[in-house]
Formats: sequence, C-alpha cells, structure tokens
Amino acid sequence: LPPPPLPPLVPGEAFVHTPQDIRDEINSATAEKRNAIVFIPPGARLAFSSNVACSGDMLLSVRSSGEGATLDGKKSSNMFDISGGCSLYLEALHFVDGRGAYGGAVFAYGAGDIAMKDVSFTGCEASQSGGGMFVENSGDVSLERASFSECTAEFGGGMYVFENGDVSLDGASFSEC
Repeated sequence: LPPPPLPPLVPGEAFVHTPQDIRDEINSATAEKRNAIVFIPPGARLAFSSNVACSGDMLLSVRSSGEGATLDGKKSSNMFDISGGCSLYLEALHFVDGRGAYGGAVFAYGAGDIAMKDVSFTGCEASQSGGGMFVENSGDVSLERASFSECTAEFGGGMYVFENGDVSLDGASFSEC
C-alpha cells in the first residue's frame, strides 16, 4: 500500500529530509528577510553530525505531524543552536541521543521565544547544563506536552532554563532525568 498522504503544508513551508535542508532554508530565509518554516515527514529520521544554527531576528519553525519525526544526535551533537534573537518553534519531534556541553538537543542563548508542542527528549546529555534543552537570557519559554526521559547533565538533567521571560509547562513530564 502507498503511504498515507501528507498533511497540506503551510504556505511558505519547505519540505525537508536532512539537517542540511534545514540549514539551507535558514540561509534562504535570512537572505530574503523572512522566517524559516520547515516540515519533516512523519516517520523520518534525521541524523545530525553537527547542529543547525539560527542567529538572527527570525522565527525558525520545525514541525512534523502524526507520529512525528526523529532527530538523532548520534551521541555526538546537539541538534539546534539558537541565538541572536532567533525564535524557535518545534512540533511533533522526537529528539534522541543528543549531546553537548550545554543543551543535549537544544541550546538557546540570547534567543527570542522558544515554544515546543508534542516533543520528546530521550537519552540526551550535556556535560554542563540542560540534558535535553538549555535556555538562558532568551524570551518566553513554552512547552506543551513535552516529555524528557533518561536525559542527564551536571545541572538540569531534563532542562535548564535561566533568566528568560515567562516560562510555561503544560503537560510536561520528566522520567529518570
């Protein structure tokens, strides 16, 4: 049987299959002075050997749907490095085996708002702070239905959030962090 049809893309949303596709969309969006909005097909697995960086006054939206997509740091890299006012929206994504000094999967310092919905962090680790995610000196932080399991760090096994705007956790869970 053929796979089920994908949901319609949001206008301006780019369909991506690799971390490099996400980087390319950020570069195009920066050059065109617009937001970078990407969709990863459900069931896809993206392997990261280095992170995707966003450092400008823009929104980086990365989403999937249904069962979600898996972003794998292969125990060698975190997935996102967000700074310079860049805001980040993540939806229907599973972060596994991310690794960094700060933020095993997501590192945000001096970023805009950080929002996540229907995300999970499993087996991510940071040698310093924020096994799953690290957010400091940034805007508002909002997590809706986020789960953290088996994430480790010296400080904040699941997440480390410090000196930001408002912080909202709705349906967040932490297990063995």
